[in-house]
Amino acid sequence: MKRSTLSLLACPECQHSLLLQEDLGNPIETGGLDCPVCDKEYPIVAGIPRFIASSELSGFNSRFSRLYDWLSWGYRAFSKAAFTYIGMKEETGRHEITDRLEPRGGKVLEISIGPGVNLPYLINRPDVGEVFGLDISPGQLMRCQSYVRKKGWNVDLFLGTAEQLPFQNDSFESIFHVGGINFFNNKKAAIDEMIRIAKPGARILIADETEKGARGYEKFIPGFKRSFGGKRESIKAPIDLVPAQMLGTRLFDVWKGWLYCLEFRKP
Repeated sequence: MKRSTLSLLACPECQHSLLLQEDLGNPIETGGLDCPVCDKEYPIVAGIPRFIASSELSGFNSRFSRLYDWLSWGYRAFSKAAFTYIGMKEETGRHEITDRLEPRGGKVLEISIGPGVNLPYLINRPDVGEVFGLDISPGQLMRCQSYVRKKGWNVDLFLGTAEQLPFQNDSFESIFHVGGINFFNNKKAAIDEMIRIAKPGARILIADETEKGARGYEKFIPGFKRSFGGKRESIKAPIDLVPAQMLGTRLFDVWKGWLYCLEFRKP
């Protein structure tokens, strides 16, 4: 993690600024972060601040953290195979979503970054400044960390939940999420958090499986169906959870109807 990133971070519990436990150089690889208000401590492991522990997760968050940890070893292959199954090129599908972003030369945050499959479509864009990623799965983040270091990309990663993001208000010019919100414990909290940390005027994109896509994944991804314990509800895009004051709220299908994309702009 870059030392300059410290100014972006906030305690996910109380949103107060965090303090380094000690001066550990730049980039920061080990150590921890302290909240002087609620006395929470967050370790930094292999350059990744960890704002959650597996033992603290519950419900779908816990189930899907474990599922994606297990899938991390072959997620890239699963992703490529899924696009073949859908009948489209992966590059086309990724661009369908990432091309909607408007970073304006500023900071981009991907929530549920996984192993970094969207990064190639962001890193070299002239309108993208710094790139950041958060995920609930330690396994996925370690794969992503290995990937970005191999490529020589400057991407800071964080372990945390979308419902309690570890960032200051008004921090990012662009925020997007692909895959996962359908099964978050608290969808409204996640959307409210995205809005909180977005800068005024920022476009926020949220994409996830439609019912068609979820049924396809039940056949395609090992463990996907079992993760619901037989209690999966029919999928509905969370457009009703977007506050009325957001601008340009729009819902449309991508990936040949396998995903919906919900977009809106913070006033």
